[in-house]
Amino acid sequence: MNTFISPIKKENPIIWVKFLLILLAIFYAWSIAGTLGILVDYVQCKSCHLGLYLFLKFSSLFYIPWAFYKLSKPKKLWGWIYIYAEQLFSLVIHVGMAYSYFKGKGSINGFLIPLMIRGFFVYCLCIDPLAEYFGAYVGYRQIARTVIIPFAVIYILIMYLF
Repeated sequence: MNTFISPIKKENPIIWVKFLLILLAIFYAWSIAGTLGILVDYVQCKSCHLGLYLFLKFSSLFYIPWAFYKLSKPKKLWGWIYIYAEQLFSLVIHVGMAYSYFKGKGSINGFLIPLMIRGFFVYCLCIDPLAEYFGAYVGYRQIARTVIIPFAVIYILIMYLF
């Protein structure tokens, strides 16, 4: 693993930042396209109600462009926080989906692939030179994990218990 990470230097992380942002943009474009499909289905449905899952899904239509807008600003910390929070929250949610997968109600595509993708982005956003480029020093990363993981666990409990 060190051979893959060692090319990321503190002096010039901009190449890796651009690569990560291109991957994130592709991932989020795919995600927004899926959300728009769900939105069209929801609008056409007469007896559908807006649940917590749909609310969070539809809020991503505003949240994701806002995060990329914040990343384009000179002070990129808030953009990093928005994207890191969403990735970490989704990673914990997908770990929580392991329950439905192993109970036979889920699919490997709905569990393992998103888990690997989200894990990759969370890991990349925390590599020191990349995180420091965005202004996210160790303290910010620890605070983000301390706040986001309990919210994700509470969300999982709400979804499975109620």
